[in-house]
Amino acid sequence: MHFVSRLIHRSQPQATHAIRRDPAGNPVAAAALSSAAASPTAPMATVERVPHSSLHVSKPTWWLESRFHFSFADYWDPRRESFGALRVLNDDLVQPRAGFGTHPHRDAEIFSYVVDGELSHADSMGNREALPRGCVQYMSAGTGVTHSEMNDGDAVCRFLQIWLTPDRRGHKPQYGSSRYSKADRHNRLLQILGGTSTPPQWAGSHCPDTVKVNQDAHVYVSEADAGTTYDLSLGAGRRAYLACIEGDLTVNGVALATRDGARLRGAEGAGGAPAPLTLTAGDKGAHFMLIEMAAGRE
Repeated sequence: MHFVSRLIHRSQPQATHAIRRDPAGNPVAAAALSSAAASPTAPMATVERVPHSSLHVSKPTWWLESRFHFSFADYWDPRRESFGALRVLNDDLVQPRAGFGTHPHRDAEIFSYVVDGELSHADSMGNREALPRGCVQYMSAGTGVTHSEMNDGDAVCRFLQIWLTPDRRGHKPQYGSSRYSKADRHNRLLQILGGTSTPPQWAGSHCPDTVKVNQDAHVYVSEADAGTTYDLSLGAGRRAYLACIEGDLTVNGVALATRDGARLRGAEGAGGAPAPLTLTAGDKGAHFMLIEMAAGRE
C-alpha cells in the first residue's frame, strides 16, 4: 500500500473483531467482544432503504451516466438535501478518454472511491496521479482550489464521488490519497477516511494510514464473501449512510441490492445506548461503503 498525503493523519486504535463467521462458518477473528459493543437488549439501529430505482439519473451525455443519492446540479428534491454532514453521493460511470475537466471548489470535503477502471486526478496544488479499483482520493477544497477527474484509460471508469460539509469554512486546501489491495478490505472493514472525533470502536476494523477529513465522520469499505456477517453498533446521536456498491446484503434484516443506499440511525440524543447494527453479505457477496457521522441535520 502506498500513501500520498499533505494531511496530518493519526493512528487509529485497533480492535479485536467485527466478523462472526466466514462463508464456511469458521471464525475469522478473535471472539473477544469490543468494549463499545451494543447491549443485546438495546433497540436496533433503524434502517431506511434508499432503492436504486429512486436515484436520479443524470441527463444523458455521451461520456457520463451518474446516479444521485442527494440533490445535485439540476436535480433538487427537498427530501434529499443531505444526511448529517453528507451532502453528495454520486455513482458515476465515465467513458474512456473523458471526464470532469478543470473546475473550481471551495469549502467542501470531497473524496472519490474507485470501483472500476482508473481515475486520474490533477489539481491547482500540483497533485497529479491515477488510481485503480479500491483506492481513494481526497481533497479539502477549503478556501478554494481547482481540479479535474478524468478517465484516461480504455475502459469505463466507475467511481463514487462524495462531498461532506466541513466543520467550518476557510480550511487550507489539502490533498491526500491511499492505495489499497483487495486483501485490505476482504471480509473486514477498512477505514479509508477518519474524522475529527474518535472513530467507532468496531472490533476488527482495519485502519492503516487513514486520511483525516475536516468533519466528524468516518468512512469504511468492505468487500465481503457471501454469508459474512459484521456485528457493529451506532452510538447515541450518531448516523450512518450505507451504499451497496456491488452484490447484495441485509442490514438489520432489511435487504439491499446493488446500488441501493440506506439511512441508518442510532438512538436520539447523547444519553442513549449504542444501537446494534448487523450487516450480512448476501448470496452474491457484498462490496459496500459505510459513512458513520454525527447526527447533524437531515
